[in-house]
Parts: sequence; C-alpha cells; structure tokens
Amino acid sequence: DLTGFSMTTESANLRICCYGSSSSATPEAFLNEAYSLGKVLAERNHVCVNGGGKNGCMGKMNDGCNDHGGTINAVIHEMFVLDGAEYLSASQSSGRHSLIVTKGPNLKERKEKLVENCDGIIVLPGGTGTFDELFEMVSQRCLGIFTEPIVCVSVDGFYDDVERLLKRAEKDKLLHVKAEDCVKVVRTSEEAVEWIEAQHAGQNRGAGSRAKARKQNKKVVGDNLRTLALMAVGFVAGVIYSRRKL
Repeated sequence: DLTGFSMTTESANLRICCYGSSSSATPEAFLNEAYSLGKVLAERNHVCVNGGGKNGCMGKMNDGCNDHGGTINAVIHEMFVLDGAEYLSASQSSGRHSLIVTKGPNLKERKEKLVENCDGIIVLPGGTGTFDELFEMVSQRCLGIFTEPIVCVSVDGFYDDVERLLKRAEKDKLLHVKAEDCVKVVRTSEEAVEWIEAQHAGQNRGAGSRAKARKQNKKVVGDNLRTLALMAVGFVAGVIYSRRKL
C-alpha cells in the first residue's frame, strides 16, 4: 500500500539520486543490494530519487525504501509508462511519494530532473543506460558543473574496472583531476550512504545552505563559460584582423 503517509520530502535530510538496472533479469545479488539501499535511505530519512521503474535494481530500491517508511521521488519518461512498468502511478504521487513523467524525443529532460537539487548520486549495477547516466555526471563533476559526491556500489566487483579505467586515465594524463575525485567506489550501499553523509557533514550544510551553494556554483560555472566565450571571440577577431592586414 503506497497511500496514507505523513512524511514529506521537505522533512528528509538529503536527496540522493540513485541509478541502477531496470531489467527483470538482474542478478539476485544486485537486487538484494538495491533493497538494502532503499532501506538504508529510508532509515536515515533521505529521499530516494530514481528512474521510477518497478523491475531490476530500481524496483528493489523502491521496495526497500517504501517498506521501511521512506520517501520516493520517481522520474520516468512517458515511453516507459506502459504495461505497469512504472513503480508509482499518478494516483500514488501524493503524501511522501512523488512521480514526474517527462516527455520529449530523448531522455535529456529525465536525466536533468533526476539530478536536479540532489545532494549526491549512488550508482548500483546496471546496463548502458546506467553507464550513460554515470559517466555524464562524472564528466560534469570533473568540469565543476556538478559538485555533489558520486559513489558506485561495486557489488561482486561490478565497478572495479571503472575505478581502474579512471586511474589509468589519470596515470596517462588524460584527466585534469584525480580519479578518486571523480567517483568513489565502495562495496555496500550502507558505505555509499555513509560516505555521502560524511561529505555533507564536513560542510555542515542545511537545505537552505545547499541551495545557496548550488546557486553559487552555477554562477561560477556561468562566469567561466562567459570568460571562455569572450576569449574565443577575441581570438577569432584577432585572426580575422591579422588576415586583413596580410
């Protein structure tokens, strides 16, 4: 039963965006860890933000969160709202749970809504969709566009090769930041949640302060982009002027 809850999103401590598989063939070990993630988020009063599916890691993390009194914010594309594939229905989007259905020819809006105002990202095992979400946000973190912590739960060593790949890229001078600053890799969901909590505890930020920090980060990124644009314009103008003199 998903109705009749009194907890609201506003009372939660952190908004954690969670990526993971949506396949009904997901191995049991991954499903068990996903359920554990939902349970831990609920018990620690964090919001579980995810893609809204009822199968795979998504479905199990939602089960774990719902079974233990947590809050679910589901963001699903309308193309996936068929044959009951979504965990929440529109009628259940009330009380402590919410459902956002995005539209459009691709998943751009959905991915943006998933990380909007989130305080961290936890990544469970998944397929190409999960990889796409993970590396897009890792790239944004490396560029300073996204500043919240990202952590992978390497169940049965699933993400060990990602960690090795990033360390190799760092060794070969292909990263301008340390691999460990891009993404953290841990073994359990509880470790992942505790690590994100530790990052925020060090900053001692409440919801209002986090929102202010995000606004400041966006301003810094915007200023940097404007500076780069002006430099590019100046460079092009200089080239044109030089050619005219010739």
